[in-house]
Amino acid sequence: MSEGEKPLEGLLDHVDAAVGENGEQADLKAIVESFGDRAFGPVLTLCGLFLITPLGAIPGVPIALGLIIISFAIQLLLGRDHPWMPRFIEKVIVKRAKVKKTKQVVRPVLRKVDGVVRPRLAWATGKPARYMAALISIILAITLFPLGAVPFGVAIPGAIICILGLGILARDGIIMIIGFTLTGGASVLIYSLIMGTLQ
Repeated sequence: MSEGEKPLEGLLDHVDAAVGENGEQADLKAIVESFGDRAFGPVLTLCGLFLITPLGAIPGVPIALGLIIISFAIQLLLGRDHPWMPRFIEKVIVKRAKVKKTKQVVRPVLRKVDGVVRPRLAWATGKPARYMAALISIILAITLFPLGAVPFGVAIPGAIICILGLGILARDGIIMIIGFTLTGGASVLIYSLIMGTLQ
């Protein structure tokens, strides 16, 4: 995967290839292991990306992705080199047909984003920034549980998680700063949506 050139397109192509190597579907364990010791950024990016696509509207998917995000973000905070997943998450099946459909829908947007993403502002992608991104991702992932009842409500936290994951993946400090900046405004909107579901 040529992360420096096409981090987002390359990410979905990598998942497609990983699933293809296992037939027409693969479990999450096989997909995550295919990234080696650099899985944290790709996993956060993928989960966030799936949340802003039609996949995020499938009942149960936001909860599953939320658990994955929390699990990986906690391990990022703990400084683990190789991510670990609970067995029930490892066994989640990803079908190649779904991956291909997602690629077709989002590829034009991903291509535009990839055109402006590149390694820069290394200080904004260092350990403190990654830890902050992990903490924010945990908080946003928790909001996925109530927001799952709001049509496409999970797209808002999903977008922020995707941006932060992309910043880690592409080592782009500007993308990280954008993610941190958007978190404040998104938090107000997320709070309003959650309060609306409780009334």
